[in-house]
Amino acid sequence: MKMNTVYLIVQLAFLAVIMVFLVRYVWGILFGKSYYPVAWQDKAGHGEIIPKLIRLEKKYPDKVRFFNFWFQLERIKKEDIPGSLAELGVYKGQTARIIHTMEPSRPFHLFDTFEGFPGKDLAGESGDAATYTTEHFSDTTAEKVRRYIGGNRNVIIHKGYFPESAAGLENETYAFVTMDADLYKPTKEGLAYFYPRLAPGGVIIIHDYDVKWEGIIRALDEFAATIPESIIPVADRDCSVMIIKNKKT
Repeated sequence: MKMNTVYLIVQLAFLAVIMVFLVRYVWGILFGKSYYPVAWQDKAGHGEIIPKLIRLEKKYPDKVRFFNFWFQLERIKKEDIPGSLAELGVYKGQTARIIHTMEPSRPFHLFDTFEGFPGKDLAGESGDAATYTTEHFSDTTAEKVRRYIGGNRNVIIHKGYFPESAAGLENETYAFVTMDADLYKPTKEGLAYFYPRLAPGGVIIIHDYDVKWEGIIRALDEFAATIPESIIPVADRDCSVMIIKNKKT
């Protein structure tokens, strides 16, 4: 009986040690300084990153996606790529808040119904999107998103069905676009609208290019066959991809 007790204590102690190392490992990946890109650490160390953005980074779960946004916006500024910023599929504004904080000096166009999915966009969907209804993502409003983002007058909200909600922006030029529309039809319409207006050197980042979202894969693959650029995978949690428009020679 005594030996069994000693054996149990040893087992528990061993498991406790393993758990400590596991927690430290996960914490280091998510929050440890060694995880941060050198460029970010250098700018943060020189006080070139505002405290608000540092706080947003610490709270954002997908570090790869966060830093990809940051690197692309830093590149656009360094290369002096002209144009506005845009997001298609805003929901409650978490991503928009990050992007506007990273680059508040440019117009930032936000496109969403702010009422959930239109029924006509749900027809023919497969994969995870086939489970969606018009109630999904409807727990938001344009007013709440504007308050949540804060920022300045460069945040411009276009409420309504896309691409009709882009009326008046036919001659707009974009440098940075992120799309998180979940469905085939709005993704297809977004690519058709943004790509021709994308400045050379500008980027479109499309979220959820993975097997769960078959409509997004189909829309992107169809579009990719019509343009000279390659689709660039991003190693973030939900398999984003990018299109960086070729610069004119």
